[in-house]
Amino acid sequence: MAKYSVLIVGEVGRGKSRLLAALVDAMVSLGVGVTVVDLAPERMGVGAKLRRYLRERPRYLTDEFRAPRLEARSPDEELKLADENAEKAAALFKRYMADPTPVLAVNDLTIYFHRGDPSLFWEAFSAAQVFLASAYEGTSLRDRGSGISERERRLLEEVKAASYVVAL
Repeated sequence: MAKYSVLIVGEVGRGKSRLLAALVDAMVSLGVGVTVVDLAPERMGVGAKLRRYLRERPRYLTDEFRAPRLEARSPDEELKLADENAEKAAALFKRYMADPTPVLAVNDLTIYFHRGDPSLFWEAFSAAQVFLASAYEGTSLRDRGSGISERERRLLEEVKAASYVVAL
């Protein structure tokens, strides 16, 4: 398990990604190896990619992610988008674990929690000495009956129990 874990939580638009970027920049500037796994969807005004705020150059892994609760028109479509996100995110976590750095920083962690395998997440978490993440926690985004919001909340509580939590 990561020796140190900081989880930044809050509603949409509160500055979670900016704070995470500042923490990543500080670590990189000290010469610490950092891998960023960026799950932000950058859709419909939600989920800013971390590279927008970074000044330093950590190893940066990302893909194109969707915002299921905002984009989907039905519970089935919401699950389909969440499954696609989970598959892409799992590939990024596996890339990290194949060559881990001391610090793992995950932007928009809750995108993975919609449908991703929790054991894969905990494996990546455990491969890091320091884990940093931003995660949505709020009431403005609700699912369409798919259950992804409840799953997200439940898994986020587990990470919060293992982390120092910064609520914005």
